[in-house]
This record gives sequence, C-alpha cells and structure tokens, in this order.
Amino acid sequence: MTSTDKPTATDKVSSPLHLLQTLTRTLNEHLTEACEKAVKDAGKALEKLHRQQEKLEDKLRQSEAKLAERTAEDPNKPAGKTRRKIADLQAALLELKQARSNAESYIEKLEADVRQTLRLAKGLDRIDAQVSQALDKRDAPKPAAKPRSRRAPAKRKPSAAKPAAQPATEAN
Repeated sequence: MTSTDKPTATDKVSSPLHLLQTLTRTLNEHLTEACEKAVKDAGKALEKLHRQQEKLEDKLRQSEAKLAERTAEDPNKPAGKTRRKIADLQAALLELKQARSNAESYIEKLEADVRQTLRLAKGLDRIDAQVSQALDKRDAPKPAAKPRSRRAPAKRKPSAAKPAAQPATEAN
C-alpha cells in the first residue's frame, strides 16, 4: 500500500489486534455521537415544551382579558364558556409545567449519565493506545543481536576480610 492509498471498507483486517483497534475506535466514535445526539434531542424537546407553555400562557392571558372585558361591560351577562376555557387552559398549563419539570429532571440525569459513560469510555482509548503500542512493537524492526562472548567466568579475587598469608621472616 502506498502513502496515497487509504484503507477502504473492503480491506481485510490483517490481525486480531487490528480488529480490536478498529472496534474500539468505532465504538468510541458511535458512543460519543449517540451521547451528543441524546442530549441535543432532549434539549430540543425541552425547548418545544417551553414554546408550548409560552403559547398557553398567552392564550390564558387573552382569555382572562376577554373575561374581564365581558364582566366590565355587563356583569349580569353569563361568561361560563370563557370561564371553562380558562379552567381548561390552566389545567393544560399545569400539565405542561409538570411535563417540563420531568423533562428538566430527565436532562439532568441524562447529562450525568453521559459524563459517566464518556469517563468510562476512556478505557476504550487506553485499549486503543495499548493496541497501537503492541502493533508498533510487533512491526518495529528488531535490532541485530550482539554476539555473546564465550569467555570463562573471571576468577574471584581474595576478599580483604581474610588476611593474606604473611611471608615468614628470616632470622639472622
């Protein structure tokens, strides 16, 4: 393979080490993407709930203003339909606030899970690094072996602890 050739999906995995390296990299990429997508999707759902809440609050204000206007014009005029609409809007608003609270709680838990997942996934990075080291070590050319000398082991010198035999002195 030349430097311009790039591995393709049809290339065969040349060893189990290469397979492990590919698996760890792919798993790590997909895991990171999935975590990011989950947080992004949950954020979008929360934004949608927020927009719905704003619309309901606006409708509620309009209905209350309409009721106040009707009662100001003619206090004896029945406004039961408007009051029912206001009650329905208030109930829907309470449900929406609860759903929003649940979504916020879910997002907090999701973000904590994502942090923990990505922290644990660092183990995949370590595996990838170890596989790379193993492949580099395996593929590195081995240095030429130095010839071993076959000399006899050196004899030990007498230790200083034992006094050497003293020469006899000649008597005159």
